[in-house]
Amino acid sequence: MTVMSEQLTPATVRWAYRFLLGRDPESEDVVTNWAGAGSLSGLREGILVSPEMAGLALSGFPEQGTWIDNQATDEAAAAVLTLRDSTPANAAAVQELRLRCPSLRSLRRHLLSSPGIEGRLPQPEGPRSRKLRLLDAEFILEGDSREPEFVAAPGLAPRYASLLNAAWADGGEGRVIVDSGAGIGVTTLGLAAGAPDHAALIAFEPSLRKAAALAGNLAGNGFARAASRAVAMDAPAAMMRAEGLTRLDLLRLNAPGAARLAAELAPWLLEQGTMTLVAFDLAELLTETGPGPRDVLAACCAAFPHVVAFNAAHEPQPLVDAIEMNAAIHRCLMRPDRRDEFLLCADLDWLDRFETL
Repeated sequence: MTVMSEQLTPATVRWAYRFLLGRDPESEDVVTNWAGAGSLSGLREGILVSPEMAGLALSGFPEQGTWIDNQATDEAAAAVLTLRDSTPANAAAVQELRLRCPSLRSLRRHLLSSPGIEGRLPQPEGPRSRKLRLLDAEFILEGDSREPEFVAAPGLAPRYASLLNAAWADGGEGRVIVDSGAGIGVTTLGLAAGAPDHAALIAFEPSLRKAAALAGNLAGNGFARAASRAVAMDAPAAMMRAEGLTRLDLLRLNAPGAARLAAELAPWLLEQGTMTLVAFDLAELLTETGPGPRDVLAACCAAFPHVVAFNAAHEPQPLVDAIEMNAAIHRCLMRPDRRDEFLLCADLDWLDRFETL
C-alpha cells in the first residue's frame, strides 16, 4: 500500500489545510472524517482542484490565523515532505528541511513552490499596462492583473478629474493636493489630471508593493511635481509640517477609519479651506465599535457646510436632508465593495461647471 492511499492522521489533515489553504479546517469533524476514511491522494487532489485553492493562487496565497508565525516542527516538516513527494518522510529529510525552512511560513512557501503543487495551480498574468483617458488626456497605468484596483480602473479617477476641473478653472495653479491611501495611483492620476498645474501632489501608500506601482505611475505620466511616500500619512497638521507645506487645498482620506476621522478634523479642515474626499466603507463601519454608518454620515453633514455624494454616473448629489443621506448609503450598499467616497466642502460654486466625462 502506497502512502497516497494510506489512512491519514489528524496531524497531516491539519497541516494540509494550513499549508495549502492557509487556514485551519472548518471543524474537528472535518479532521475526523478525513482521518477516518480519507486518503492523502483524495485530500491533496480535492484541495488542489477546489475553487478556493484557485482563488488563493490568483490572490497571492493570503494567510489566516496566527499559526503561521511559529517555528517549524518535525511534525510540520514531515507533513510538507509527504504532501510534496507523496511518500513517507524519513528523519534525515525532516531535519534537512527544517534547517532550510526554520519557520512555518517558510515551510508553506517551500511546499507551494514545489513543482507538484505549483504546476497544478492557475498562474496569474502578472504585470501589465492599460490606457486611461481622463478629461482630454491619455495616461498609461502600470499594474498587476491580480490587483483589484488595476482591474477596476479607471474607478473613481474620472469623477475626481471632473471635480477638480470644475472646482479649479485655472488648472489648479499653485494648489496642493494630498492623497492618503493612494494604492497604485489610479485615483491619484485622476486628481492630477483634474489639476495639471498643481504646485504639489503628495500621495501616501503604506504597502510597499503598491507604493512602488504608485511611484511608477506618477513618474511615468510626467507629473514632475508629484511625489509618493511609501508610508501611512501622519495626522494632517503633522504631515504638513514634515512636508514643509503652507497650504492644503485638497485632502483625500482613503485609509482605514477615514469617515470617523473626517468629522473629528472638521474644524481644522474648514480653517485650512481644504476640500476633503472621504472613503465611506460600510463593512468597516458596521464591524467596528462606535456609531453606525448613518450616524457617521450625519456627523459629517453636521460638521461641514456641504457633503456631496455621487451617483452611479459619477454625477454630484449634495446631501441636503435625511432622504438624500439614506439614498447615498443605499448606493454605497449596492456597490460590489460596499464602499464609496464623499466630498466635504465649504461651498458648491463648482457644481454648475461639473461635467461627467
